[in-house]
Amino acid sequence: MAPHGITFLRLTGWTWKIVLALIACNHLALMWPFFFAVGCNAKIENQFKLQSAPVLRERGVTLTELRVPTSVMASIKNGVVLDCLYTLRPNSIGLVVAWYFNNSARPVYQWIPGQKPLSIGVFRHRANLDYKVSDDNDTMHRALHIINPTIELSGDYRCVVSTYHDEDFMIKRMIVYSPEKKFDVYQKRVNNDTIRVTCMVSGVYPVPRLTLFNNSVTDKQSYPLVHSRVDINRLKDTSYEVIISVLISDDDITTQSTLDCELKIPDTPYVKRKTFVFFQDPNAASNTYSTIFYAVAFYWVFKLVAY
Repeated sequence: MAPHGITFLRLTGWTWKIVLALIACNHLALMWPFFFAVGCNAKIENQFKLQSAPVLRERGVTLTELRVPTSVMASIKNGVVLDCLYTLRPNSIGLVVAWYFNNSARPVYQWIPGQKPLSIGVFRHRANLDYKVSDDNDTMHRALHIINPTIELSGDYRCVVSTYHDEDFMIKRMIVYSPEKKFDVYQKRVNNDTIRVTCMVSGVYPVPRLTLFNNSVTDKQSYPLVHSRVDINRLKDTSYEVIISVLISDDDITTQSTLDCELKIPDTPYVKRKTFVFFQDPNAASNTYSTIFYAVAFYWVFKLVAY
């Protein structure tokens, strides 16, 4: 039988083990919320990063360039081509190329690969449906070829390219301009010391900008005349007549005075000038010749009578 002292020591050893285990559990319990909180925060942060990261998806079609001229002359011989360049993702299906004019809800031109292009509305019989921009089955009829552009076709052109997955579009404006059919500069006497010089253009589209310039002989420069009157009239064929006039005193006119009338069509490269040479009295030459004639006639009559 073991002595009581040895039993006490053994019990005491086990007791200390239990006490130490309890202390360790207590510390672990105290530290557990910290570890749990850190783990939860890390999990939430990772979830937030996953949710906020952008999802990159390759587009089925991307429009890269819209080739529409800013201006074109009406009735140009070979017409005008409006091209719509795009890239397709491999194996894309459901391709449709459509052109819209201004705010039209329906396309004025549409092409689906494997089918013949269609022209609708105002572009019916104006679009060349046989025109091919390439031999590629996915791009050959993408372009709109306008055979006979006229002034009513000025406006915004929108190309929409779509597939079953998504679509893309671009818009550009084109002006179809018409040069003038008539361009005149003339003068009319208002009173004894003032004349009115008038510049008139008609049959032009869109509304042109007219400017009168007084040409200086001494420094060889042109100066715009600021006190000018401008009248604009809309004609039946939707073109315009524009008249600009200015009053000029005889004191400002010399024998070498000239005036230029400049015609500009806005947003186009079209510019034209016409030069006008001043003369102080339209009847001056005829009056001079009449005076000489009568003087010579009177002289010969007097000679005959005296003889």
